[in-house]
This record gives sequence, structure tokens and C-alpha cells, in this order.
Amino acid sequence: MNIHTLGPEATDSYAAASVYNQRYCQGQATIMGHASFEDLLTTLARYPGDLVVIPAAFKSPTLHASWGDVHYALLDQWTLVTSFITALDPLVVIERRHADNRIGYTHAATAQLLARIVSSVDVQTAASKFLAYRAYCANRGAYVLTNEKNVTLRPYERQLKRLTPKMVWCVYQIK
Repeated sequence: MNIHTLGPEATDSYAAASVYNQRYCQGQATIMGHASFEDLLTTLARYPGDLVVIPAAFKSPTLHASWGDVHYALLDQWTLVTSFITALDPLVVIERRHADNRIGYTHAATAQLLARIVSSVDVQTAASKFLAYRAYCANRGAYVLTNEKNVTLRPYERQLKRLTPKMVWCVYQIK
């Protein structure tokens, strides 16, 4: 059996799929990390019988959809079989001191959270918080909201906030 979710292994989704695999599949499933949930959700027909682990906080600017939207839109393609809760890896908001822009990077699901923490930020979203941190580093962004484990804090940066939320994960079986 395969469990499909967002990859790479550094994502919260991959970690949640690993928890589900250990708790309910006795570690016997193979986790398939996808580049984005959008890629996965638009190719479900390729994976009949497999499982999908997706957060209830899912949000996609590409699909103009939230978890509820895709839940109902894909009723003919998948069936909700269960849900479970995990603690996310701690989240942090990092500020690059003396940045010459107000650009902040994060995943679409946490874009509003970043905007509440940092006023007047121009939020740019990535397919995962892991990729958001990479974009922040590569593009010399002013802010990033990502997982703490992704961050190597440098002397010209400071942590503005640390959060330790839990997440509801939905498990679907693909028809």
C-alpha cells in the first residue's frame, strides 16, 4: 500500500504520513512524497486504492481551494476514511534585519498567520514551508514562516515568533 502526501521528508505532511504508517499500517506502507498537493490532487486517478494524507488546513492559491473545497470536489475520486491529530514541528517567523523589501515567504496555509504576525508584509507562497525557507534564503526575503528545523539562524536574522500548533490530518482512500 502507498500513502501519498506532500514531500519532501522535511514537510509536516510527510511526518504525519509517517505517523499514520506506523500507527495504523504497522510501518508496511510506502510513503510517496509529491512536489505539491496540487500535483497529487490532479492525478489521483493514477493511484487507485492508495491513501492520501492531507491537512485540514490545506489551502491552494493555484486551485483556488481550501480543504473543504477539495473534499467536496473530489467525492467521486476518493473517500474519507479517518482523521488523526499530530503536533506539528515548531513553527518560527524569522526576520532578516536590514532587508530592503517587505517580502515574506511561507506555505499558502500559513499565509494569513504570517500576515497577522508581521504587518504590511507582501506574502509569497510556496508548495511547502520547506520550499518557502529556500525561497526566503535564495531571494533575500525579509521574513519567513517555516518549521524551526528548516532554519539555520544567521547573525543578521532574528526569530520574531515561535508557535507549537497541532494539526488535524485527513486520510482518504482513492477510488
